[in-house]
Amino acid sequence: MSVEIVRITTFDGPHRFDPRPGVLARLRADRDCSAALRAVLKDAAQRVGLVIGHPHIESRSTGDTIWHDVFFVTPMPAIGAEMVRHIVALLGAQHAGDDTMDADSLLWDLQKKRRAAALPLQVLQLMAEASARGVPAFVRRDGFVQVGYGARGNAIDPALFRERGTALREADVGIGASPFARPALSALLPWDRLGAVPVVVVSGGATSATTAAFVSRLRQRRSSVAAALTASFDTARDCLTDPAAGAIVLDLDPVDLLWRGLPVEQCMVSALLDLPEELESEAGGRDDLARALGVALLVTSPGGRAVLNADHPAILALAGYAPCPLVLIARSGDHPALRAHRAAGGSALFLRRTAAVLARGTSETLIPLSPDEDPWKTLAVTALYFAFMEADAR
Repeated sequence: MSVEIVRITTFDGPHRFDPRPGVLARLRADRDCSAALRAVLKDAAQRVGLVIGHPHIESRSTGDTIWHDVFFVTPMPAIGAEMVRHIVALLGAQHAGDDTMDADSLLWDLQKKRRAAALPLQVLQLMAEASARGVPAFVRRDGFVQVGYGARGNAIDPALFRERGTALREADVGIGASPFARPALSALLPWDRLGAVPVVVVSGGATSATTAAFVSRLRQRRSSVAAALTASFDTARDCLTDPAAGAIVLDLDPVDLLWRGLPVEQCMVSALLDLPEELESEAGGRDDLARALGVALLVTSPGGRAVLNADHPAILALAGYAPCPLVLIARSGDHPALRAHRAAGGSALFLRRTAAVLARGTSETLIPLSPDEDPWKTLAVTALYFAFMEADAR
Protein backbone atom coordinates (compact mmCIF):
# COMPACT_ATOMS: atom_id res chain seq x y z
CA MET A 1 0.00 0.00 0.00
CA SER A 2 1.75 3.14 -1.26
CA VAL A 3 0.52 6.42 0.27
CA GLU A 4 1.70 9.90 -0.72
CA ILE A 5 0.87 13.33 0.66
CA VAL A 6 -0.42 15.73 -1.99
CA ARG A 7 -1.23 18.62 0.33
CA ILE A 8 -1.70 19.31 4.03
CA THR A 9 -3.69 22.38 5.06
CA THR A 10 -3.72 23.73 8.60
CA PHE A 11 -6.71 25.92 9.42
CA ASP A 12 -5.98 28.29 12.30
CA GLY A 13 -9.43 29.89 12.35
CA PRO A 14 -13.02 29.28 11.16
CA HIS A 15 -13.13 27.78 7.66
CA ARG A 16 -15.50 26.19 5.18
CA PHE A 17 -15.42 22.79 6.92
CA ASP A 18 -15.79 23.78 10.57
CA PRO A 19 -15.75 26.88 12.80
CA ARG A 20 -12.82 25.42 14.77
CA PRO A 21 -9.13 25.08 13.82
CA GLY A 22 -8.26 21.82 12.11
CA VAL A 23 -6.23 19.87 9.58
CA LEU A 24 -7.10 18.77 6.05
CA ALA A 25 -4.78 16.32 4.27
CA ARG A 26 -5.16 15.13 0.70
CA LEU A 27 -3.45 11.79 0.12
CA ARG A 28 -2.87 9.66 -2.97
CA ALA A 29 -2.69 5.87 -2.72
CA ASP A 30 -2.77 2.79 -4.92
CA ARG A 31 -5.61 1.25 -2.91
CA ASP A 32 -8.27 2.26 -0.40
CA CYS A 33 -6.51 2.64 2.95
CA SER A 34 -9.31 4.42 4.83
CA ALA A 35 -9.49 1.77 7.57
CA ALA A 36 -5.72 1.80 8.15
CA LEU A 37 -5.64 5.61 8.19
CA ARG A 38 -8.49 5.77 10.70
CA ALA A 39 -6.77 3.27 13.01
CA VAL A 40 -3.33 4.87 12.98
CA LEU A 41 -4.79 8.38 13.29
CA LYS A 42 -6.65 7.45 16.46
CA ASP A 43 -3.65 5.60 17.91
CA ALA A 44 -1.19 8.39 17.12
CA ALA A 45 -3.45 11.10 18.61
CA GLN A 46 -3.78 9.12 21.84
CA ARG A 47 -0.04 8.54 22.13
CA VAL A 48 0.83 12.15 21.34
CA GLY A 49 -1.88 13.40 23.68
CA LEU A 50 -3.40 15.55 20.93
CA VAL A 51 -7.09 16.35 21.23
CA ILE A 52 -8.83 15.78 17.91
CA GLY A 53 -12.51 15.82 17.04
CA HIS A 54 -14.83 14.89 14.19
CA PRO A 55 -12.25 12.85 12.22
CA HIS A 56 -13.51 12.22 8.71
CA ILE A 57 -11.93 10.31 5.84
CA GLU A 58 -13.46 10.59 2.37
CA SER A 59 -12.18 8.36 -0.45
CA ARG A 60 -12.71 8.45 -4.21
CA SER A 61 -11.01 6.82 -7.18
CA THR A 62 -9.77 8.08 -10.53
CA GLY A 63 -8.41 5.24 -12.58
CA ASP A 64 -5.83 3.32 -10.54
CA THR A 65 -5.46 6.12 -8.00
CA ILE A 66 -7.41 6.34 -4.74
CA TRP A 67 -7.67 9.83 -3.26
CA HIS A 68 -8.21 10.28 0.46
CA ASP A 69 -9.24 13.53 2.16
CA VAL A 70 -8.50 13.30 5.88
CA PHE A 71 -9.99 16.00 8.11
CA PHE A 72 -10.15 16.55 11.86
CA VAL A 73 -10.46 19.50 14.22
CA THR A 74 -7.78 20.18 16.81
CA PRO A 75 -6.66 23.16 18.91
CA MET A 76 -3.09 22.50 17.70
CA PRO A 77 -3.26 22.22 13.89
CA ALA A 78 0.51 22.50 13.39
CA ILE A 79 1.09 19.47 15.65
CA GLY A 80 -1.81 17.73 13.90
CA ALA A 81 -0.18 18.26 10.50
CA GLU A 82 3.09 16.77 11.76
CA MET A 83 1.17 13.81 13.10
CA VAL A 84 -0.37 13.19 9.67
CA ARG A 85 3.08 13.23 8.09
CA HIS A 86 4.21 10.65 10.66
CA ILE A 87 1.17 8.47 9.93
CA VAL A 88 1.81 8.50 6.20
CA ALA A 89 5.50 7.71 6.71
CA LEU A 90 4.56 4.83 9.02
CA LEU A 91 2.13 3.34 6.50
CA GLY A 92 4.74 3.70 3.76
CA ALA A 93 7.37 1.93 5.86
CA GLN A 94 4.97 -0.88 6.66
CA HIS A 95 4.15 -1.26 2.96
CA ALA A 96 7.84 -1.41 2.06
CA GLY A 97 8.60 -3.89 4.82
CA ASP A 98 10.94 -1.37 6.46
CA ASP A 99 11.20 -2.21 10.16
CA THR A 100 13.91 0.36 10.89
CA MET A 101 11.49 3.26 11.38
CA ASP A 102 11.39 4.26 15.05
CA ALA A 103 7.70 5.12 15.31
CA ASP A 104 7.78 5.39 19.10
CA SER A 105 10.60 7.96 19.03
CA LEU A 106 8.79 10.12 16.47
CA LEU A 107 5.59 10.07 18.51
CA TRP A 108 7.53 10.90 21.67
CA ASP A 109 9.07 13.91 19.93
CA LEU A 110 5.61 15.07 18.89
CA GLN A 111 4.36 14.63 22.43
CA LYS A 112 7.18 16.82 23.71
CA LYS A 113 6.33 19.48 21.10
CA ARG A 114 2.69 19.30 22.11
CA ARG A 115 3.56 19.75 25.78
CA ALA A 116 5.87 22.68 25.03
CA ALA A 117 3.18 24.42 22.97
CA ALA A 118 0.37 23.76 25.45
CA LEU A 119 -1.00 26.72 27.39
CA PRO A 120 -1.09 26.60 31.20
CA LEU A 121 -4.38 25.31 32.58
CA GLN A 122 -5.14 28.70 34.13
CA VAL A 123 -4.90 30.41 30.74
CA LEU A 124 -7.16 27.78 29.17
CA GLN A 125 -9.68 28.44 31.94
CA LEU A 126 -9.63 32.17 31.22
CA MET A 127 -10.04 31.53 27.47
CA ALA A 128 -12.98 29.21 28.20
CA GLU A 129 -14.57 31.91 30.31
CA ALA A 130 -14.02 34.44 27.54
CA SER A 131 -15.79 32.11 25.11
CA ALA A 132 -18.70 31.68 27.53
CA ARG A 133 -18.97 35.46 27.81
CA GLY A 134 -18.87 35.92 24.03
CA VAL A 135 -15.45 37.60 24.15
CA PRO A 136 -13.03 36.53 21.37
CA ALA A 137 -9.63 35.18 22.38
CA PHE A 138 -6.65 33.80 20.47
CA VAL A 139 -2.94 33.08 20.80
CA ARG A 140 -0.84 35.80 19.20
CA ARG A 141 2.34 35.34 17.21
CA ASP A 142 4.38 36.59 20.16
CA GLY A 143 2.94 33.84 22.37
CA PHE A 144 0.69 36.17 24.36
CA VAL A 145 -3.04 35.43 24.57
CA GLN A 146 -5.23 38.22 23.22
CA VAL A 147 -8.64 38.54 24.91
CA GLY A 148 -10.92 40.95 23.05
CA TYR A 149 -10.25 43.06 19.94
CA GLY A 150 -8.74 46.53 19.58
CA ALA A 151 -9.38 49.04 22.35
CA ARG A 152 -11.59 46.46 24.09
CA GLY A 153 -8.79 43.91 24.26
CA ASN A 154 -6.16 42.82 26.75
CA ALA A 155 -3.05 40.66 26.51
CA ILE A 156 -2.01 37.88 28.89
CA ASP A 157 1.51 36.49 29.09
CA PRO A 158 1.20 32.71 29.70
CA ALA A 159 4.77 32.69 31.04
CA LEU A 160 3.57 34.50 34.16
CA PHE A 161 1.39 31.53 35.02
CA ARG A 162 4.19 29.06 34.38
CA GLU A 163 6.55 31.02 36.62
CA ARG A 164 4.19 31.93 39.47
CA GLY A 165 1.26 29.55 39.16
CA THR A 166 -1.88 31.50 40.01
CA ALA A 167 -0.24 33.99 42.38
CA LEU A 168 -0.51 36.95 39.99
CA ARG A 169 -1.19 40.56 40.71
CA GLU A 170 -3.64 42.73 38.83
CA ALA A 171 -0.71 44.75 37.49
CA ASP A 172 0.74 41.64 35.81
CA VAL A 173 -1.86 41.48 33.04
CA GLY A 174 -3.79 44.66 33.23
CA ILE A 175 -6.73 43.64 35.28
CA GLY A 176 -13.07 40.99 36.91
CA ALA A 177 -14.99 37.86 38.34
CA SER A 178 -16.75 34.90 36.91
CA PRO A 179 -18.49 31.65 37.58
CA PHE A 180 -16.16 29.70 35.28
CA ALA A 181 -12.55 30.16 36.38
CA ARG A 182 -11.68 30.40 40.05
CA PRO A 183 -12.29 33.93 41.40
CA ALA A 184 -8.55 34.54 41.82
CA LEU A 185 -8.02 33.86 38.11
CA SER A 186 -11.11 35.56 36.77
CA ALA A 187 -10.31 38.71 38.70
CA LEU A 188 -7.23 39.15 36.52
CA LEU A 189 -9.29 40.38 33.57
CA PRO A 190 -11.56 43.46 33.33
CA TRP A 191 -14.54 41.60 31.88
CA ASP A 192 -16.74 44.70 32.00
CA ARG A 193 -14.69 46.39 29.29
CA LEU A 194 -13.49 43.39 27.25
CA GLY A 195 -15.16 42.49 23.98
CA ALA A 196 -14.90 43.31 20.31
CA VAL A 197 -14.78 46.74 18.74
CA PRO A 198 -16.72 46.96 15.43
CA VAL A 199 -14.92 44.73 12.91
CA VAL A 200 -15.53 44.79 9.15
CA VAL A 201 -14.28 41.84 7.08
CA VAL A 202 -14.05 42.26 3.30
CA SER A 203 -13.21 39.30 1.08
CA GLY A 204 -13.13 38.49 -2.60
CA GLY A 205 -10.49 39.15 -5.25
CA ALA A 206 -8.97 42.56 -5.91
CA THR A 207 -10.83 44.33 -3.12
CA SER A 208 -8.06 46.42 -1.56
CA ALA A 209 -8.81 49.63 -3.52
CA THR A 210 -12.49 49.43 -2.63
CA THR A 211 -11.69 48.75 1.02
CA ALA A 212 -9.16 51.59 1.15
CA ALA A 213 -11.79 54.01 -0.20
CA PHE A 214 -14.28 52.76 2.41
CA VAL A 215 -11.73 53.21 5.22
CA SER A 216 -10.99 56.75 4.04
CA ARG A 217 -14.70 57.60 4.10
CA LEU A 218 -15.20 55.94 7.47
CA ARG A 219 -12.34 57.90 9.03
CA GLN A 220 -14.14 61.13 8.15
CA ARG A 221 -16.87 60.13 10.61
CA ARG A 222 -15.03 57.96 13.12
CA SER A 223 -11.60 58.24 14.67
CA SER A 224 -9.21 55.43 15.55
CA VAL A 225 -10.00 53.15 12.60
CA ALA A 226 -7.30 50.51 12.12
CA ALA A 227 -7.11 48.77 8.75
CA ALA A 228 -5.14 46.04 7.00
CA LEU A 229 -5.37 45.63 3.22
CA THR A 230 -4.78 42.35 1.37
CA ALA A 231 -4.01 41.06 4.84
CA SER A 232 -2.57 37.65 5.54
CA PHE A 233 -3.97 35.68 8.47
CA ASP A 234 -1.10 36.85 10.72
CA THR A 235 -1.30 40.49 9.64
CA ALA A 236 -5.05 40.54 10.29
CA ARG A 237 -4.50 39.04 13.75
CA ASP A 238 -1.88 41.69 14.49
CA CYS A 239 -4.39 44.41 13.53
CA LEU A 240 -6.91 42.95 15.99
CA THR A 241 -4.43 43.52 18.83
CA ASP A 242 -4.07 47.28 18.22
CA PRO A 243 -4.96 48.81 21.63
CA ALA A 244 -5.83 52.16 20.02
CA ALA A 245 -8.32 50.74 17.49
CA GLY A 246 -11.92 51.81 18.03
CA ALA A 247 -12.93 50.02 14.82
CA ILE A 248 -11.09 47.56 12.59
CA VAL A 249 -11.39 46.96 8.84
CA LEU A 250 -9.79 43.85 7.37
CA ASP A 251 -9.42 43.27 3.63
CA LEU A 252 -8.33 39.62 3.53
CA ASP A 253 -5.88 37.92 1.20
CA PRO A 254 -8.07 35.30 -0.55
CA VAL A 255 -5.24 32.73 -0.67
CA ASP A 256 -4.65 32.90 3.08
CA LEU A 257 -8.38 32.85 3.72
CA LEU A 258 -8.71 29.72 1.56
CA TRP A 259 -5.82 27.82 3.14
CA ARG A 260 -5.63 29.12 6.74
CA GLY A 261 -9.17 30.14 7.53
CA LEU A 262 -10.70 33.28 9.00
CA PRO A 263 -8.59 35.29 11.47
CA VAL A 264 -11.62 36.56 13.44
CA GLU A 265 -14.20 34.78 15.61
CA GLN A 266 -16.83 37.47 15.18
CA CYS A 267 -17.46 40.64 13.17
CA MET A 268 -20.07 43.36 12.80
CA VAL A 269 -20.02 43.62 9.00
CA SER A 270 -18.92 41.07 6.42
CA ALA A 271 -18.73 41.51 2.66
CA LEU A 272 -18.06 39.09 -0.19
CA LEU A 273 -17.65 41.25 -3.27
CA ASP A 274 -16.40 38.84 -5.95
CA LEU A 275 -14.64 35.52 -6.61
CA PRO A 276 -11.07 35.34 -7.98
CA GLU A 277 -11.21 32.90 -10.89
CA GLU A 278 -7.60 31.76 -10.42
CA LEU A 279 -8.49 30.12 -7.11
CA GLU A 280 -11.52 28.16 -8.29
CA SER A 281 -9.59 24.99 -9.16
CA GLU A 282 -7.64 25.11 -5.88
CA ALA A 283 -10.85 25.39 -3.88
CA GLY A 284 -12.53 22.59 -5.82
CA GLY A 285 -14.95 24.73 -7.80
CA ARG A 286 -16.79 28.04 -7.77
CA ASP A 287 -19.32 27.05 -5.11
CA ASP A 288 -16.58 25.75 -2.78
CA LEU A 289 -14.58 28.93 -3.30
CA ALA A 290 -17.60 31.08 -2.41
CA ARG A 291 -18.09 29.09 0.80
CA ALA A 292 -14.40 29.42 1.66
CA LEU A 293 -14.17 33.17 1.05
CA GLY A 294 -17.61 33.87 2.50
CA VAL A 295 -17.03 32.18 5.85
CA ALA A 296 -17.08 35.58 7.61
CA LEU A 297 -20.81 35.64 6.88
CA LEU A 298 -21.27 32.86 9.43
CA VAL A 299 -19.59 34.81 12.25
CA THR A 300 -21.35 38.12 11.57
CA SER A 301 -23.34 39.21 14.62
CA PRO A 302 -27.15 38.95 14.33
CA GLY A 303 -27.36 42.72 14.75
CA GLY A 304 -24.75 43.29 12.06
CA ARG A 305 -24.95 43.43 8.28
CA ALA A 306 -23.60 41.31 5.42
CA VAL A 307 -22.93 42.67 1.92
CA LEU A 308 -23.23 40.10 -0.90
CA ASN A 309 -22.70 40.54 -4.63
CA ALA A 310 -25.90 39.16 -6.12
CA ASP A 311 -24.44 39.12 -9.64
CA HIS A 312 -22.46 35.99 -8.66
CA PRO A 313 -24.84 33.01 -8.27
CA ALA A 314 -22.35 31.19 -5.99
CA ILE A 315 -22.17 34.23 -3.69
CA LEU A 316 -25.92 34.79 -3.75
CA ALA A 317 -26.40 31.13 -2.73
CA LEU A 318 -24.83 31.99 0.64
CA ALA A 319 -27.69 34.37 1.50
CA GLY A 320 -29.64 31.58 3.18
CA TYR A 321 -26.87 31.14 5.76
CA ALA A 322 -26.84 34.76 6.91
CA PRO A 323 -27.52 35.23 10.65
CA CYS A 324 -28.06 38.97 10.05
CA PRO A 325 -29.83 41.36 7.64
CA LEU A 326 -28.39 41.41 4.12
CA VAL A 327 -27.38 44.26 1.84
CA LEU A 328 -27.40 42.97 -1.73
CA ILE A 329 -25.52 44.73 -4.52
CA ALA A 330 -25.87 44.25 -8.27
CA ARG A 331 -25.26 46.16 -11.46
CA SER A 332 -28.96 46.30 -12.28
CA GLY A 333 -32.05 46.91 -10.19
CA ASP A 334 -33.89 44.43 -12.40
CA HIS A 335 -32.00 41.54 -10.82
CA PRO A 336 -34.69 39.06 -9.63
CA ALA A 337 -32.96 38.54 -6.28
CA LEU A 338 -32.87 42.29 -5.62
CA ARG A 339 -36.54 42.67 -6.48
CA ALA A 340 -37.48 39.84 -4.12
CA HIS A 341 -35.18 41.17 -1.39
CA ARG A 342 -36.66 44.65 -1.63
CA ALA A 343 -40.20 43.29 -1.68
CA ALA A 344 -39.43 41.67 1.68
CA GLY A 345 -38.23 45.03 3.05
CA GLY A 346 -34.52 44.39 2.56
CA SER A 347 -31.78 46.83 1.54
CA ALA A 348 -30.01 46.83 -1.82
CA LEU A 349 -27.74 48.98 -3.96
CA PHE A 350 -27.56 48.97 -7.75
CA LEU A 351 -26.65 51.15 -10.73
CA ARG A 352 -29.11 53.16 -12.79
CA ARG A 353 -27.68 55.16 -15.64
CA THR A 354 -25.45 57.87 -14.07
CA ALA A 355 -26.36 57.16 -10.46
CA ALA A 356 -26.10 54.56 -7.76
CA VAL A 357 -29.37 53.71 -6.05
CA LEU A 358 -29.67 52.92 -2.36
CA ALA A 359 -32.97 51.12 -1.84
CA ARG A 360 -34.62 50.23 1.45
CA GLY A 361 -37.69 48.26 0.63
CA THR A 362 -39.62 50.36 -1.88
CA SER A 363 -37.90 53.68 -1.04
CA GLU A 364 -34.94 54.82 -3.14
CA THR A 365 -32.15 57.32 -2.69
CA LEU A 366 -30.18 58.41 -5.77
CA ILE A 367 -26.43 58.94 -5.40
CA PRO A 368 -25.10 60.86 -8.47
CA LEU A 369 -21.86 59.55 -9.96
CA SER A 370 -19.19 61.78 -11.48
CA PRO A 371 -17.75 60.77 -14.88
CA ASP A 372 -14.33 60.01 -13.40
CA GLU A 373 -15.69 57.55 -10.82
CA ASP A 374 -15.65 53.78 -11.20
CA PRO A 375 -19.40 53.11 -10.80
CA TRP A 376 -19.02 49.62 -9.36
CA LYS A 377 -16.31 50.63 -6.90
CA THR A 378 -18.44 53.57 -5.71
CA LEU A 379 -21.41 51.25 -5.34
CA ALA A 380 -19.41 48.78 -3.24
CA VAL A 381 -17.92 51.52 -1.04
CA THR A 382 -21.38 52.98 -0.46
CA ALA A 383 -22.73 49.53 0.43
CA LEU A 384 -19.95 48.97 2.97
CA TYR A 385 -20.47 52.39 4.52
CA PHE A 386 -24.26 51.96 4.65
CA ALA A 387 -23.90 48.49 6.21
CA PHE A 388 -21.48 49.78 8.83
CA MET A 389 -23.62 52.78 9.82
CA GLU A 390 -26.78 50.63 10.00
CA ALA A 391 -25.11 48.01 12.21
CA ASP A 392 -23.23 50.52 14.36
CA ALA A 393 -26.45 52.41 15.12
CA ARG A 394 -27.98 49.34 16.81
